[in-house]
Amino acid sequence: MHAKQPGMVLRFKAKPGMGDELFKLCHELHFNDDPDGPVDWVLSRSDEDPDIMWAFEFYRDDESFERHYSNPAMDEGHQRVFDLVADNVEEWGVRESVHIVTSS
Repeated sequence: MHAKQPGMVLRFKAKPGMGDELFKLCHELHFNDDPDGPVDWVLSRSDEDPDIMWAFEFYRDDESFERHYSNPAMDEGHQRVFDLVADNVEEWGVRESVHIVTSS
């Protein structure tokens, strides 16, 4: 990980009881052979609510980040995620583009 590396921070709240399925799907989607996909990523579960997932994804560079998120081949997998999350975006959602300032 390096300074200025682009990333995405996501918070998803699964529909009731669907947290395990959401984690499994998101894990599997990180192995889709997309050369522009995240090079570093973490899926974290909330200690207070097992249906809340925080995902941290970091990409090689700004160009690969843009290609990944504009690649229509990723749409089906992303839709499968949205099918598992709560219906109300205010309830489930954080989706924030970020850049690393410093890391260990």
